[in-house]
Amino acid sequence: MSDHPIDAHVRFDTHPAHTSAMTAALTGTHHRAAQALLAARGFENLDDHTMVLARINHEESQ
Repeated sequence: MSDHPIDAHVRFDTHPAHTSAMTAALTGTHHRAAQALLAARGFENLDDHTMVLARINHEESQ
């Protein structure tokens, strides 16, 4: 087992245009480890360092 922590950071936030969606900003030299875990939970890639999870349970208010 390694004594070195994995350098991966995730900052979660609500999507600016859709309140039923979450964004995840990934940073760190090992951000792909976090990316793989989030993908397994339903997040989708927007780009190399941003993922989104949308849960649509009802119609969004405008």
